[in-house]
Parts: sequence; structure tokens; C-alpha cells
Amino acid sequence: MKQHILLERAKSYTEPRDISFPDGYKFAEKQGYWINDVSGEAMMLSKDAQRQQSKKCDRETGEDQKGE
Repeated sequence: MKQHILLERAKSYTEPRDISFPDGYKFAEKQGYWINDVSGEAMMLSKDAQRQQSKKCDRETGEDQKGE
């Protein structure tokens, strides 16, 4: 019996091996962003920010694969 088209074309991904957190920053859950431990400045406003990987490095899913 043939599988459903979504099962045939779905891509499976392995879980990421390492989830890294920026050194010297803590995540402020209420605000929803990273804050420098020393200065209290938001990472996104800091000139010396340790930039996290971009959205482009995320797993491609669903809508992103329309053309494939």
C-alpha cells in the first residue's frame, strides 16, 4: 500500500547535538531576550554582542519547502 503523500515527502531531522548559550548573558523570560550579566544591557542592543545564529540556520520546515 502506498504511503500518504505527506509521509512520502516529509523530511526527518536529527536532534541538534549541542545547544549553545551565549557566555555572559542570561535569558530574561518576562522580556523575552538575552541580557548581559554585568551591564544589564539587552544583547540585541549591545555593540559587542555575541550574535546567535540567524533564522537561516534553523531547520527548514513546512512552508519553506514548497518548491522542493
